[in-house]
Amino acid sequence: MSTCAEVREGLPAYVDGALDAEAERDAAEHLAACPACAAEAAALRAILARAAALPAPEPPPAFWREFEASVRARVTTRPAPRPSRWARVVEWTAGLPRLRPAPVLVAASVLGLLLAIGLIRSNRPMQPGPPAEVVTASQDLAIGQDLDLFQQLDLLEEEELLERLDVLRSLDGARPRVT
Repeated sequence: MSTCAEVREGLPAYVDGALDAEAERDAAEHLAACPACAAEAAALRAILARAAALPAPEPPPAFWREFEASVRARVTTRPAPRPSRWARVVEWTAGLPRLRPAPVLVAASVLGLLLAIGLIRSNRPMQPGPPAEVVTASQDLAIGQDLDLFQQLDLLEEEELLERLDVLRSLDGARPRVT
């Protein structure tokens, strides 16, 4: 249930009928149970009814002259909107000299011929590849060659380590080994 403070805060919206269905139902329940809030709602309705009954004052004629002058000044000082990009392209192409039909037809036929040649050349049948046995044999051969290369690299690394061993022993103060 709503408190008095919550209902009084939303009272103008309740009187105007601007609350959602649930909030309006809560406010109506509270107003039925609380005479102080109900009296405030009645007073607000009376004030709004009196304000609605008052005649709306008509502005003096000088106001309308000044208003018209200020609107006219704003409209005339505002720059015209820039035309869209496509409108500018159409306007630019309208200024070009008219194309004669013969060159246009020749250009269109040359473009069509180039397109046809491109399509014909791109539709060549695919040539068959080598059989699967040949492909696997060539892969095995490549792996075997790589294996030989790796074995040779291992031997070179071992030899390099042996050469460095004498240098490392001399750094420790030990006598280098004579081979």
